[in-house]
This record gives sequence, structure tokens and C-alpha cells, in this order.
Amino acid sequence: MNRVRLGIAILLVLVLISGGTVWYVHQQTTRLLAQLDVLEDAIDNGPLEAAEEPFAEFERQWEKTEVLLNIMVWRERVSEIDVSVSHLDPMRVSDCDELRSEMKELRMRLVHLHDFEMPSWKNIL
Repeated sequence: MNRVRLGIAILLVLVLISGGTVWYVHQQTTRLLAQLDVLEDAIDNGPLEAAEEPFAEFERQWEKTEVLLNIMVWRERVSEIDVSVSHLDPMRVSDCDELRSEMKELRMRLVHLHDFEMPSWKNIL
């Protein structure tokens, strides 16, 4: 009887951890996508110098989020996003024409991660 209770308790803990992981990934990618919207608006509606603070805020948020995502999500997905984020600032500083293209790719990767880890029973169990 104790083994059954222990088995149920372990299963419950695993489900809760999985659900919490999915929830965290969903919340953080939603936050990053919102910050990316702010960043794109700053780039589209003014000089690139005006986008300096949104860039810095996005990078700070990514650095905080990346640490836990590396534990919770397939590392290759996080690495692809990290490469795109690392390309943004040099492109912004040099006023590179490829900045918007890189931001579009970054958005695509974040949306993919967001959708892949969408809270649903198939992702939890």
C-alpha cells in the first residue's frame, strides 16, 4: 500500500513539474515576444538610437530567461534563439540592412518555442 502511495506521489510531482515547466516557457516567450514588438516599433518609428533602451531591455530579459530555458527546453532551440539575439546589437549599431530580417527570424523562433511548449495535456504527460 505504501508503494502505491509513493508511486502516485512521484507521478503527481512529475506532472506538476512538467506543468510548471510548460507554464514558465509559455509565460517567458510571451514576455519576450511583447518586448520584441516594442523593439520593432522603436526601430520602425524613429532613429536607431531611440531603440537603444528597448534593445537593452530585450537583451536583459533574454539573459535571465535563457538560463532556465536551457534546463527546461531542448538546448538546440535555445541556442538558435541566442544566436539571433547576439546578432541584433551589432546590426543595430552598424545600421545593417539585415536587422529586420534577423528580427523576423528571431520572432519566428520564439513563436515556434511558444507554440511547441503550449500548455496542453500532450506536453504535460
